[in-house]
Amino acid sequence: MKIEKNSFYGVFGLGLSGKATLDFLNQQGYKALAWDDSAENIKSSDKNYKNIEFCDIKNPEWKNIDCLILSPGIPLHYPEPHPIVSIAKENGIEIICDVELFYRHFSDNKYIGITGTNGKSTTASLISHIFDSNNLPYKILGNIGTPALSVTPRPEDIIIIEMSSYQLDLVKNLHFDVAILLNITPDHLERHGNMENYIESKFCIFHHQDKTDHAIINKSLETQDIGSSITCFSGNELLDTGISVSKDGIYDNRKYLAVNLPHSLSGSHNHENLAASYASVKSITTLTEREIIKSIESFKGLSHRMQLVGQIGHLQFINDSKGTNFESTKQALNSFKNIYWIAGGKAKAGGIQGIEKFAEKIKLVFLIGESQKLFADTLEKHNIPYYYSKSLNLAFVDATQEAQRDTQDNVILLSPSASSLDQWKNFEERGNSFIRLVEKYVTTHKKAFHL
Repeated sequence: MKIEKNSFYGVFGLGLSGKATLDFLNQQGYKALAWDDSAENIKSSDKNYKNIEFCDIKNPEWKNIDCLILSPGIPLHYPEPHPIVSIAKENGIEIICDVELFYRHFSDNKYIGITGTNGKSTTASLISHIFDSNNLPYKILGNIGTPALSVTPRPEDIIIIEMSSYQLDLVKNLHFDVAILLNITPDHLERHGNMENYIESKFCIFHHQDKTDHAIINKSLETQDIGSSITCFSGNELLDTGISVSKDGIYDNRKYLAVNLPHSLSGSHNHENLAASYASVKSITTLTEREIIKSIESFKGLSHRMQLVGQIGHLQFINDSKGTNFESTKQALNSFKNIYWIAGGKAKAGGIQGIEKFAEKIKLVFLIGESQKLFADTLEKHNIPYYYSKSLNLAFVDATQEAQRDTQDNVILLSPSASSLDQWKNFEERGNSFIRLVEKYVTTHKKAFHL
């Protein structure tokens, strides 16, 4: 792919990916403008770049850039375009994200792309674990936490990218040799306007594929409008053609393959993640079925996703901070019983509607963050008991005190069903706060539990 070395870039949004983009552009000798609405992000950015100028969008030079590299977190369409987007559109300036720029510079590598409302990080991590276990060359990047442009791939590396709908809205040429669509449930509708737009963004992952490429898609989302070779998967039914997974093994076009599934891949949602991972690795590598299965059996799971972080006496502590919407939290609620549930944060569309299906599993709910009143109204409607705990620290104290009085085997579950952005920088920071609380609790209560 031809890259114009005299291109003039604009970088708007200076979080991790934005800063990595500036480093890359500087190393490559490009001229660029840079800015962010956050004064803190601007202050923490390196100002010693040779050809990069920091200036706000009132500077008329923004109208002269050739390409705007936009942070995916900045509104492109809804609830209204950010002013920098309007400037770019009015002046015919191309708008892309950092992953697209990465592809334009490293288009000769093979690419695996993963999207879906839930399960992206688990699937990306499982695929990379299979590659690791078999000494296959790869790089993993994108929405999973490694900024694309902070990585320099070797020619033999297969690039594994977790793609959000925001990123997919900002790609133009990115071609995936293997594209995975795990699932689609309502999420981020405030950014997409409606469900139809959200679905359309997710299906962008298949754009630019042809018959030599592989589309790995949930059976429930099967469509004939994809130009690549389709492999369907399911974690709920046995497919005549495709990949199915149950608790006793993998079915590859109904051929049974025994697997000792690790705890980290329990539940039908994780069966789907496993099926998609197996199908993608099989389609892009020469690994045998047995080699893939052996790697799957050693997978320890993902931090902050149904992560067992402590156990003492009859109490088990589960960190599911990555449960940022109710669809994700449902998977956690479905996996345990006798649950003391810590929930809340910056609410997503739909809140916790449908919680009544899990009422028998929940002992008490401890509400935190902005969504307390919204969640409380739903819980009250279905006679599910709750406390207003306000903060994670107080919720943890409340939950452990209540659970201690209960002699059954109990689970204290952090699965917020909401974004972390009301009180934390991200779900990792929220999850790490919970882990520290658990570690302190277990250490100080060992004597009480005679351990």
